[in-house]
Amino acid sequence: MRWTRKKKAEEHAAKPDPHEDGQRCFIIGANYYVPENEVRSEEIERRAGFRVLGLRQGILEEGTGVKSRRYCSADEHPSTLATVAAQKLLEGSGMAREGVDALLFAANTMDETEPITAMRVHEALGLRADAFVADIRDACNSALKAMIIGAGLIRSGMVSNVLVAVGERLHDGIYLDIRSKSELVNRYLAGLTLGDAGAAVMLSARGSMRCFEIVHQTWEVDSSKRDLARIEAGGTRCLTDPEKIYFVSNAKKLCQIALDKLPKLINKAGRQLGWDLSSIGFIPHQVSNGVIKAIARMCGVPMDNVMITLDRFGNTGAATIPMALALALENGFASTFRRIILVGGAAGFSGAVLALERFSQMQNLSQQLEQFSARFQQSNVSADLIS
Repeated sequence: MRWTRKKKAEEHAAKPDPHEDGQRCFIIGANYYVPENEVRSEEIERRAGFRVLGLRQGILEEGTGVKSRRYCSADEHPSTLATVAAQKLLEGSGMAREGVDALLFAANTMDETEPITAMRVHEALGLRADAFVADIRDACNSALKAMIIGAGLIRSGMVSNVLVAVGERLHDGIYLDIRSKSELVNRYLAGLTLGDAGAAVMLSARGSMRCFEIVHQTWEVDSSKRDLARIEAGGTRCLTDPEKIYFVSNAKKLCQIALDKLPKLINKAGRQLGWDLSSIGFIPHQVSNGVIKAIARMCGVPMDNVMITLDRFGNTGAATIPMALALALENGFASTFRRIILVGGAAGFSGAVLALERFSQMQNLSQQLEQFSARFQQSNVSADLIS
């Protein structure tokens, strides 16, 4: 499935969808929060007994690219991580809390089964009582799916501003009592890369001086692969089994699926948009350096164009892409590119791509003039009706 914003024929070669929603949608800001407690890969190797398994020191960082990650304190939860990131975003953007029309909490983790975690974030932020509030869950693609849904709300004209807030407390699901190399590779290796973080993204119907427009989005699912990565406990099939509260993943097979699915989605988006992928900024979900490099190579994206956070923060689940986007906006990475592609792969298997294009000051002025002209014409129609 895909959506592409209409453009003039001379702007890109591929034909856009025959339909288009009324509003345009922009990413006008992003921010993030990471806990203070830093845990390096050498410490994870010690806790997981790598020496007993006959594995040399440093192999975890060497194999995954993760040097360190952050773990929450006992009193930090998904809602608190998301709230801190969202507060930083609102303060940095200057947007009043009253301006938030919808709040979408998007994460693997949650404070409790019921009510939704978004309720805690809504209360902590002091948002309006009539704000649309919901939890969106699609494993590590939760934030991308929330952005797709938020963009749909904006394009439909139902709301003007959507806050996507993410809080991932993932370290509770890491299994460390590993008994063999085979068990490590086939069940628990991916979990050793996990870290905790919060992130927030603001979507709006109005562009700002420094923002990106969502011009294309596409997604795909292969639900037959849902057993490759899972946490079995917590649902009705397995409520409380303490042996099944941990993240289990066949990392090798899951990476193979990602390499089969994601480059095709990215290259297809590039063809539909008429984009030269060698000149775009690239922000992928981040599980290991090897997978990132392979996907970039298969899409013709130079590694200099790839925003990497894996080394410092590990795999932060659904927070990975919005946090990387926030860092890209913060450190100048985003400003060096006119176009950026966000791509995520998640347990299920689920894939999603969002294509962003920088919104220029000239476009901003043109949009303001169009809005003024529309209001002026409407006032003239009203005056004619009265007379």
